[in-house]
Amino acid sequence: MTEAELKDLFDEIDADGDGRISIGELAQRFKAEGGQGHLRENVKEVMDQADANRDGVLDFAEFQTLLK
Repeated sequence: MTEAELKDLFDEIDADGDGRISIGELAQRFKAEGGQGHLRENVKEVMDQADANRDGVLDFAEFQTLLK
């Protein structure tokens, strides 16, 4: 995936357009992709893994690292 494609995906998930992906926005994406099983645990696990600065949201750099 190119950087431009990653940015498009990031912007798509960032529903409020603030330049950060919140846990709620990530959960909405998981849900839209059919992730019903252990949604809360899956989203929390992804956030814990990717949120390098522990501010509770993913910026674009953290998102890029997650998807590489």
